[in-house]
Amino acid sequence: MQRTESSVKGAGTFTRLAGAGDSETRIDRLDRKLAWTLDGKPKQYAECPLKGCGSPIPKKPPTRKIADDETGCRLKIGNTTFTVEPTGQKRSINGFDTEQYDIQWLVTFRDNASRKSTSTISIDLWTTPVTPSLKDATALEKAFARARAKFLGLDTEPERVVDLPPEVGRMIGSFLSPNVSPTDRAMFFAGARKLDKVKGQPILMNVKWSFAGEACSMDETMKDIGDKSLLTFTLEVKSHKMEALHDSLFAPPKDYKRKK
Repeated sequence: MQRTESSVKGAGTFTRLAGAGDSETRIDRLDRKLAWTLDGKPKQYAECPLKGCGSPIPKKPPTRKIADDETGCRLKIGNTTFTVEPTGQKRSINGFDTEQYDIQWLVTFRDNASRKSTSTISIDLWTTPVTPSLKDATALEKAFARARAKFLGLDTEPERVVDLPPEVGRMIGSFLSPNVSPTDRAMFFAGARKLDKVKGQPILMNVKWSFAGEACSMDETMKDIGDKSLLTFTLEVKSHKMEALHDSLFAPPKDYKRKK
């Protein structure tokens, strides 16, 4: 069983992408092969098979296949710069002794007209040394992740202590997908492997992402954003240990109603 709580904040037009500005609680139950998503404001929940809810069949004729030269402006990856620097700063966060890393991840994109844009991911990361108790708790998390991936038929990548939060990857992928091919998106996210340079277990991670430049005229569509980050995301570990938890945390609350 796993319960995750997350929130993502976007700026300007980015808030209209699916998931931006939302807070979400998701409960995965391998034993029941179900997933619940909780919505706290109206006190409702959605229930789906763990492999996902099926999409309704569209009541319209199939659209024709679009030729490559009709797909619009495309972006190709250019240069990538990735720096991981320990700052020497230390602080106590939620009882953990942590050290700070400053991470800057810049990727240049170029369109067919040779116009450029730059994606900038800035990560303020605080990590703590891996203790035996922390190692045991992390091993349990990884065991669940492997079992879940096996059930879903997903390929498992080499396990990394530090990785880009999946919520951030989903949001960035949604933004880039109209102009960046699946192959180039995979190349883009492969840069996260360089986070292996970080030592310790993440306790606090603040992620900011911006995308600026004239490629594909994106600067025109994002005028309402200005100098703001497209999204900000915070991952904070309040507690990380082995302990018994009440079963009620892994089911929809009794006063929640199921969405139809």
